Amino acid sequence: MPRGGGGGFRGGGFGGGGFRGGGFRGGSAGFRMGGSRSSGTPFGRTGARRVTSRSPSGPYRHSYYRPRRRHYWYGYRPWYSRWWYHPWWAGRWYRPWYYSPVYVGGGVTIAVVLGLILLPLFGIAMWFPFSNGDANGTVNYRSTETLYFNEYWYEYEDIEVGNEITYQIQSSPSLISFAIWNQPFENLPTTTKVGSDSDQLNLLSDGYEYVGYYLKPGSTINYDFNASGQVDFFIASGQDLYDWNQGSSPTFFVNEDNTLSATDVYNVLSAMDYYVVWYNEGVSTVVVNFTIDYSAASVIDLSGAAFSIEGVDTISENTFTVTSSELWYFFVYFDPMISPEETTTITFDVTYDTGITSTERWTDISPILIIIIVIVGIVIVAALIARRGQKKLKPKATSKVTPTKSAKKQPYKTTTKCIRCGNSLKPDAHFCPSCGGKVEGRSTKESTTVTPAKSKVCSFCNSKLTPDDKFCKWCGTKIEESKYK
Repeated sequence: MPRGGGGGFRGGGFGGGGFRGGGFRGGSAGFRMGGSRSSGTPFGRTGARRVTSRSPSGPYRHSYYRPRRRHYWYGYRPWYSRWWYHPWWAGRWYRPWYYSPVYVGGGVTIAVVLGLILLPLFGIAMWFPFSNGDANGTVNYRSTETLYFNEYWYEYEDIEVGNEITYQIQSSPSLISFAIWNQPFENLPTTTKVGSDSDQLNLLSDGYEYVGYYLKPGSTINYDFNASGQVDFFIASGQDLYDWNQGSSPTFFVNEDNTLSATDVYNVLSAMDYYVVWYNEGVSTVVVNFTIDYSAASVIDLSGAAFSIEGVDTISENTFTVTSSELWYFFVYFDPMISPEETTTITFDVTYDTGITSTERWTDISPILIIIIVIVGIVIVAALIARRGQKKLKPKATSKVTPTKSAKKQPYKTTTKCIRCGNSLKPDAHFCPSCGGKVEGRSTKESTTVTPAKSKVCSFCNSKLTPDDKFCKWCGTKIEESKYK
C-alpha cells in the first residue's frame, strides 16, 4: 500500500461487506462527508430533457419565412395603404411590423390580456394534448445528470397497456440501481437486511484500515476482533475520520485505545456513513482478525418494483412491456450501501411508447374545453345582462334626486323672520323692512341716500314701499320717519 494513500475497494454490498479502504495517518484520503437526511430518506429529483419527433409548426417553420425589409414603388407607399393607414400607429412601411407604435405602446396591455385571458385557454387547447409525446405518442428522455449518494432520478409518463419502455443507462464511477414501476418511489417497500464481514488485516506502522457502511436509525453494528499487538479501534463518521487523519482528536461513537481485542454492539441513531477503523500506532506490523455482523434497517427494496437491476454501472438497451394502462415511472437510484463515492454521473436514454396519439388526446380534452367555453359564455352573458340592467336603473336614480333639490328651495319660499329684530319677512325680501338688516349674505357698502317720509318708492332703487317700512326691503335704504305720527 503506498504511503499516504487513502484508497480502498468496493465490497459487494449486502453480504459483501460494505466498502473498505485504508492508508497512513496524515496522508491524503477521501471519505464521504456529504450530508444526509437524519431519517435517511432518499432525495428525488426530475427534469430531464424530453425529445419528441413532432415536426416544427407555426409561421416560422420554414427558413425563408422571416420578417424582412421590403421596398415598394409607386411613390414608396405600401400596397395596403388606405385612408385608415397612418404611420403614427401603424408604423413606417420600411420598418418591420413589430416596430409600429400600436405594438410597442400597447405591448404591456396586450401582454396582460394574453396572460390573464387568452394564454390559459390557448395552453389548454394547444399545449396539453401534445405535452406528453409526438403525434404517435412517443416520448424520449435523454440526459446526463450528476447524482449524489442516497439520491434518485425519476421520470414518468401515462402509458397504455401492452406498450413498451426502452431503456439504456451508464454510470461512472459508482454503481447504481435501476427500476421501473407504476407507483412513485416513496411507495417502494423497505426491509431490514443483514450482512457479515470477516477478514484478516496487516496493519503497518502508522497505518490504518477501515470497513464502511451507510446505515439508518435502527441499524446495528456487531463487531468482534483480536490483534497480535496493541491497536486503536474506533467507529467514526466520515467527517470525524477525515479530521483524525489530519491530526485532530475528534469524538468518536466508539473509541478503544491500545487494545488487543473488543466485542460489542453499536446501535445506530442517525443516518450516515459509519467507518469501523483499526489503527497501528506502533512500529511493528500488527495482524488483526475481525468479524462484523451488521443489520441495516429501512433499506429500499427495489425488488418490489415491476422491474429492477441493482449494483451495476452499465445497462444495455432493453425493453419492458407495461402490464396496465396508467402512469409508469423509471428510477435511477444511487444506493450509498453499494458504492462509497460522493457523486456519480449517469447518462440515460429512456423512450416511452405511450400508445396515446394526438387524436386521442384531443378527444379526451374536448369535454373540458366545452365546459370552459360554456362557463366563459355564461359569464359574458351575465355581464351583458347586468350591464343592461344598470342602464335601465339610471333614469330612476335621476327622478329620486329631483325632489331633494325642490325640498332645498322650499324653505326659501316660506315666510321667515329677521334674525336681528324678529320682524316677519316676505319670501321675496332681501332686507328687513323693520331694521334694514340684509336677509342673506352681507352688504359691502351702505347707501347714503335717505328716502323722504311717506314716499311710495325708494329714492335709491325705486322699489315700492309700504307706509310701515322704515327701510327699503330691496336695497336697505333708510326712510325718514314722519313728524306727524
